Amino acid sequence: MPSRARARRILLVGVATFAVSALVACGPSTAAELERSDDATISFDYAGFSAEIPADPERVLVIEGRADLEFSLTLGYPVVASGFFFGRDGHLYDELDELMADDLATFEFADSNEPDYEAIAALDPDLIVMRLNAYNGDFYGADRLEQIAPVLALDTGATDWKGQMREQAAILERSEQVEAEIARYDDLVEEIRARSGDRLDEMSLAWGTALDDVGMYVFTNTHSTAVAEDLGIDVPLSDPEDEENYFEISAENFDIVSDVDTLALFAFDESPALGESAAFQRLPASRSDRVFSVDLTLNNGLARAATALAVELEEMANAG
Repeated sequence: MPSRARARRILLVGVATFAVSALVACGPSTAAELERSDDATISFDYAGFSAEIPADPERVLVIEGRADLEFSLTLGYPVVASGFFFGRDGHLYDELDELMADDLATFEFADSNEPDYEAIAALDPDLIVMRLNAYNGDFYGADRLEQIAPVLALDTGATDWKGQMREQAAILERSEQVEAEIARYDDLVEEIRARSGDRLDEMSLAWGTALDDVGMYVFTNTHSTAVAEDLGIDVPLSDPEDEENYFEISAENFDIVSDVDTLALFAFDESPALGESAAFQRLPASRSDRVFSVDLTLNNGLARAATALAVELEEMANAG
C-alpha cells in the first residue's frame, strides 16, 4: 500500500489572581511549558519509537509533507520546511493552508527517494518529523537525518486516529491543540450528517488504492474506513481487528468488491490500467459510474485529512 509521516521564560507576577489570568491568556500553553528552560527536552516513547526531543522546537522540518506535516502544524510546531514527497496539490493542502507559513521552504528527493540532506542541513532544523512507518522502514535515511537534528517519528493513519493524536499529543504536552482539531472534525461530521445523512445511509463503500497493473489494494482497517463509518456509510469490508490493514485483489477476484455500490480509490486516475480492464468495468460500481479517484495526500493522516475525506465522501454520496 502506497502507503508507506515541530523561549518561553518564567512569568513572574505579583499576586496569585494575576498569575491565573496570565496563564489563561496564554491560550494552549500550560504552566509546565511556561516554566521550561530554553534547552528543555521531552522523552517521547510511543509505539516502539523513543527519542529525546526539544520540548519547544523553534525550527521544525518535516520529511514527507503529508501526515507528518499535518500533525506538526496541528500541534502548533513552527514548521519551516517540508518535503512534499506526495506533491503539494490536493485537498489536504486546502485544509492545511491556514496553518502553513507563507515562506515555508521545500526540498527535493532523489530518484532513490532520499531527500536532499545538504538542503535539509542548510535549513538548520532543531527537530525533524516523519511518519513512524517511514522511520521503521527507513524510507528516507533515518541515520543521516539524525546526524542533522533529533528525529520525531509520529504514528498516523490508524482507524483510531483520534486516540493516536491524543496519546502522542499528551506526551508532547500539546493536548489542547489536538482536542481543538478533533472537535473541528466532529462538528463537520455532524453538519454533513444533517445535510446528507439520508444519502450517506444508502451508500455501501469500499476504500482502496489502484495499482499500476490490473489490481487494487482494499483497505480494511485504516483512517479512511473510520471516516466513512463516522458518516454512517456502510463499509462491509471494514475489519478493525485486521493488523495488515489491507489486502490485494486482481481481476480474478474483483467479485470481492461486487457488493458495494461505490468505490473510492486513491490514485485511480493516475493508474489507468485498472479502469480500462474489462473485469473492473463489469463491477456494479463501475457500471453505475460510481468509482471515484482520491488524491494520495489523503491516504494517511489525522484530523485535517479526515476532514478532507469527509467532504469528499459527502460529494460522492450526492453525485449522480
